[in-house]
Amino acid sequence: MEDLKRNYTFDEFKETMERMSKVIPTTDNSYVDSTWANPRDAKKRKRQYSKEEVRRIIESGSSEKQQELSYYYFVNNGFYRRIITYYATLLKYVGLLIPSPTKNADLSKDFVQKRYNNAIDFIDRANLPGFFTNCALRALRDGTYYGVIITLNKKTFAVLDLPSQYCISRFKNQFGEDIIEFDVRYFNSIVNTNGARDKALAAYPEIIRNYYYEWSNSKTTVSPYVIVPSDIGICFPMFDDGVPTFLNVIPATMDYEEAINNLKEKDEEEIKKIIVQKIPHLNDGTLLFEPIEAEEIHRGTVNMMKKNSNVSVLTTYADVDSIVSKSTDDNSNASAETTLKKIYSEAGASSQLFATEGNLSLSVSIQNDVAFMMVLAHKFENFITKLINNLFGNSNINFTYRILPISYYNEKDYIDGGFKLATSGYSFLIPALAMGLSQKELGDLKDLENQVLDLRNKLVPLQSSYTESNNSGDTNGDGQSQVGAPKKNDIELSPKTLQNEESLDRQ
Repeated sequence: MEDLKRNYTFDEFKETMERMSKVIPTTDNSYVDSTWANPRDAKKRKRQYSKEEVRRIIESGSSEKQQELSYYYFVNNGFYRRIITYYATLLKYVGLLIPSPTKNADLSKDFVQKRYNNAIDFIDRANLPGFFTNCALRALRDGTYYGVIITLNKKTFAVLDLPSQYCISRFKNQFGEDIIEFDVRYFNSIVNTNGARDKALAAYPEIIRNYYYEWSNSKTTVSPYVIVPSDIGICFPMFDDGVPTFLNVIPATMDYEEAINNLKEKDEEEIKKIIVQKIPHLNDGTLLFEPIEAEEIHRGTVNMMKKNSNVSVLTTYADVDSIVSKSTDDNSNASAETTLKKIYSEAGASSQLFATEGNLSLSVSIQNDVAFMMVLAHKFENFITKLINNLFGNSNINFTYRILPISYYNEKDYIDGGFKLATSGYSFLIPALAMGLSQKELGDLKDLENQVLDLRNKLVPLQSSYTESNNSGDTNGDGQSQVGAPKKNDIELSPKTLQNEESLDRQ
């Protein structure tokens, strides 16, 4: 045993330990921040907003900064995009055109009916549901939708979306309509490569194009803002302040991302392991292995485990009892769930919309959301009413356009209610509109069935006492008489009832 005793200087020991410490990383990328591995990710990260910057923009930022912030998170944040898209597409934007003949006219007259039919054809060609969905999305994202009519006649309706960051609306006309002021400096932001700026100018109305040329020739004396005439300008503010509606959701989404990142880091810590190699001593305290030999032992173990990124190696002469690399925070999951609910709370929406667990609160939430979007829908109604009257109205007839509060969630209830009203003499159009048919399509469909296919005479239901008595209690349409109260749909059932039914199904 005496031969094993070696004498080393402290400098030799220190030098050996320093060499050992340089070998500790188990892989070549152990200390590389993966966030910057992709140059695109690094660029994207540099563009992110801090919490302080977001709160400052929300509280006191300019309209342009608020729109820029909203657009950035609409593109990059799934929660923010999903909430805006949900509200923008909630309504089906089903419209009803109501003709109002004057006292001296009658809707049965051919010359009056012609104007009504032309108006109906115009509405069908205009694809108003798609147009309104686009307007709603931009109004929610940017605070206000700005557009300009490019082509308008009794056959064609074309609109060009204006960039919101170059538009303001500070005044109204005598009819209470918002007046758009468009910043023609927008065209200078377009690099005129291959005539790109000239092509953009050609797409805009003549009044905007000419004003840009005038401003370009005298930049110091002419304001860069051109007033867009109200007969071609389209302005739909969600609210009068023009602030993007769901800006207050962004800080909550940032908190959620931070909570998820913390949870991910803690999960990664829990699966990490540290292999501790204790270099033994002799009874008299001398080392069993020389530092150089211990270094080789360490190096060999590292080479064995270097492909396992979750394992680290520690070789020491000290007496180490235990090394724990594990998070003991039991509140991590709860914190993430609470932050997630906060996102929808800030939006005024129910989290059940995107991850349903109950049904009672969800039904009420959808009704509130429909009422919320009808505020914008009423502005769409006024715009189309004015447009139709300018094109087809005269001293004999006027028109009113109404958007029904029908969504993809309540269309079945609306159809059922429409049929009940129709049996009492109310409108036959409303249930058809709820089913997705337009006014013109309903008339064309009935003409096809009655005049061409003659389905009215070919499809005659059986009329007998036998069938009447057998089906008198049939409320499900299956030919079987139903006893008791009508069956409720899932959204009408209480959560407890749903749980009981699921338990029975599993049995």
